[in-house]
Amino acid sequence: MCANESSKVKKIIIKILTEEKPKTVRKLSERAVELSKKDKNLIYNSIREMEQEGEIRLGSEKIERKLPKTISQYFLQIHYYSIEFWTLIVLTTIFFLTVLLIPQGSPFYFLRVIMGVTYGFVIPGWAISSIIFPKLYETIDQIERTLLAIGINVGTMIFGGLILDQIWAIDNLPFVIVLGSLTIVSAIGSGIIRILIGSDKITLLQLRIKDRIFKKDERDEKEN
Repeated sequence: MCANESSKVKKIIIKILTEEKPKTVRKLSERAVELSKKDKNLIYNSIREMEQEGEIRLGSEKIERKLPKTISQYFLQIHYYSIEFWTLIVLTTIFFLTVLLIPQGSPFYFLRVIMGVTYGFVIPGWAISSIIFPKLYETIDQIERTLLAIGINVGTMIFGGLILDQIWAIDNLPFVIVLGSLTIVSAIGSGIIRILIGSDKITLLQLRIKDRIFKKDERDEKEN
């Protein structure tokens, strides 16, 4: 975009934020595309540029939406993605401990039930959705993600039950191991994907694959 067009787009973005107050970056970008008639990627880049330059502020200052580029940035610095990762790990650990340490008939058994229901209906699906939508705010909002997580969990529990019925006894411990392991693997996998996207390595890989495909097509055309 030229400087004049960029200025117009920024004015539209500020107007939307001031008057309509969209709750997510996704809704902001969709509305900006609608009003400016510009490409979605250009709008999103303008929003990110304005946020980095301090012209606008999206969400809490303590939660960054920019994907980390290194392992240390992802796991050790304070931002949304690290908070999410360590929350999943802590909840999984508590889930394991409540099942292993609180037997049936214990006066604290209700804690095990509460933790089991909460974990079983939300947490594994939330971790898996991080792999499906690693760049959260430009693709899906948190309400949609919560519903998606519940749907994934229902499917996971049904599918996991069928597998366990064939290869292992359906009991508390096998389900805990399956759900906990799935959550941890998904959390680590989403972290790797986000680091690759943040460092532009996935983008470079996509470009190389496209380049090879186009070169192959050109060779096929020359041969024909």
